[in-house]
This record gives sequence, structure tokens and C-alpha cells, in this order.
Amino acid sequence: MVKVTLPYLQVVHSKGCAYAYYRRGGRRVPVADEAGQPIPYTTPPAPDWLAAYQRIHKSFEGPPRSAPGPGSLAVLIRDYRSAPEFTQLSPRSRRDYGRYLDLLATGYGDEMVATLPRAFVFKLRDRFADKPRTANYVIQVLRRVLSFAVDRGWRESNPASRPKRLKTGRGHRAWEEDEIRRFRDRWPASTVERIAFELLLNTGQRGGDVVRMLRSAFQGGWIKVVQEKTRETVEVPVAADLARVLDPWLEVHGGAVMLTTPAGRPLRIDHFRHRMRSAYRAAGLPDDCTTHGLRYTAATRLREVGCDWMTIGAITGHKTAEMARRYAERRRRAELGGRRVQQALDPSDET
Repeated sequence: MVKVTLPYLQVVHSKGCAYAYYRRGGRRVPVADEAGQPIPYTTPPAPDWLAAYQRIHKSFEGPPRSAPGPGSLAVLIRDYRSAPEFTQLSPRSRRDYGRYLDLLATGYGDEMVATLPRAFVFKLRDRFADKPRTANYVIQVLRRVLSFAVDRGWRESNPASRPKRLKTGRGHRAWEEDEIRRFRDRWPASTVERIAFELLLNTGQRGGDVVRMLRSAFQGGWIKVVQEKTRETVEVPVAADLARVLDPWLEVHGGAVMLTTPAGRPLRIDHFRHRMRSAYRAAGLPDDCTTHGLRYTAATRLREVGCDWMTIGAITGHKTAEMARRYAERRRRAELGGRRVQQALDPSDET
């Protein structure tokens, strides 16, 4: 089967069907018919789906424009992408930054870097005021690019330095114990949703790191993780709650990674995020029960049973000044923290 690759395409899965969005310039347009009804995405795409996609694509293209000239923001972004300041970022950061670099190059590539005023920064931020997290991230990426411009002599100062960030509300929070029970009641241990949940809750790792976990990393009662964002190596003791669901899961599922699709393929991060969000809703949980909130929950549990911040960082991978100690000391503290949490949750467990 020939793989179809189309620009600006994002495919999501919902209730057994796949749907697509056209993402470009900060906009997300569903691929739908002229009446606005989404058209399911198939491989290869159906003719009516392709016609709808081409219609949306053409609406974004507009009349052809001349290539941005020397000194423009588009040329600066091109140079930044090929420089160590960008290429040495983690794969995840390059992927996340790339989305907003595309937005800046597409929408504002003709702007001249040397004369870019500070007012431009606030105008750009305010364009996304209804999505404050996006607004703050756009400015963060612009600030990095313009800092690169200063270092390379394109201009003397950075107009995007220290703009006021928009308020984003409460953000992520730790889950309540009754919310944890509700999720477990809804999703049995035979489901990928439950395995993912227990990995998130009991290891304190980011969703992207849980998706990438290999079954070979689970050895001798420990899970070894090389965090994608920080490139920090952490080893987390496997709590009894996690072992109870993970041991039988690994006996049945023989893939190289712990979390797979029904066809045995590794989960992609976007699919994972949408799948977990759907799982939280299916359990009747509020919208502020998030995947990243489980990382907060893990840290909160450790803190509540008396672990210090260095011990917590040994498990979650958060960096502090104290975290520069030897690897062996970090592992010892991680083991102590894991044991304390398990004893608090199950006093009868004396392991």
C-alpha cells in the first residue's frame, strides 16, 4: 500500500474512526464536506476526502508570493533551523518549536528583522489572546529566534525580551484519590489506558517518556527511563500497584514497547494524548484531570509521605542544585521514596 503524505495534515482517532485536520498558520480546520460534516480519513484517502483537503489547501495558498529577501524573518528562521541552537535541542523540543517557527515564517516571514519593533511582539501575542498558552509559547519561540539574531549581529537588542505573559489559569493539578479510584474502576488492567495510567501515576514521568518506554527497561523491579526533554537518565522503583497490572500485561503483549495499538504498533504521542483524554472523559472525570497532572500527583504523593525535594527529583527527573550528586546516591534515594509511598498506600506490604 502506498503511503500518502500531505502537508499540514493531522490525523486523530475518535470512537473507532479517524478524522483529519488541516493545521497551518495557527489555525486548525477539520477536513469536512461543504456542509461542514467531517469526512472520515482512510488510507488511502477517499476521493471526496481528497477533494475537501485540496479545497482547504487552496484557500490557504492564495496568490504566489516572492521569496523573502535577505534580512527577513523567514531567512532568519531558516538560518536558525540549521544552527546548533536548534539542531542540538531534544527531538521533542525541535518538534514543538518547529510548529511555531512555521507559523512565524508563514505569517510574518516578510518582516525585516533589523527594524522589527517591540510593538510587533505584543500585537503577535494579543492575536492569540483567546489561547493564552499558545500566545506565550509563540513569544517564547520568537524570543529565541531574535536572541539568535542578536548573537549573529542582525540587530543590537531583542525586542521580545521579557514581555508580560498572559495568564493561563490554574494549569495542571494533582489528581484527588477518589479521581484515581474512578479511573481504575472504569478501565480494567487489561486495557492500554489502564497500563498507561499506572505508568504515569507510579513513575512520575512525562507522557512522551511513557509512550517511549521499552519493555527491556523493566528489569529487576526497576524501570529505567532516558527522558526525552532533559536527556536525564532516571531509574524508578516499580511500586506494587504498577507491578500488579504490568506483570500480566507484559506476559500477553510481546512488543518491544510497553504501550501499543491493537495491531501491535507503538503509540504515537498525538494518538496517546487524544486516547488518554477520551479515557478521562469516559471515566466521568473533570477536564482538569490531565496526563501531566499525574506527574504532579506522583510528586505530591512523595512529598506527603515526607520525601525531600532531592528524593522526589530522583524519581521524576526534576533538576535542582542538589541533583548533581552521584548516580548511586540518586538511585538509593529513589528506592527509599518508592518504598515510602508503597507503605503509605498499603501498610501491610513490608517489601
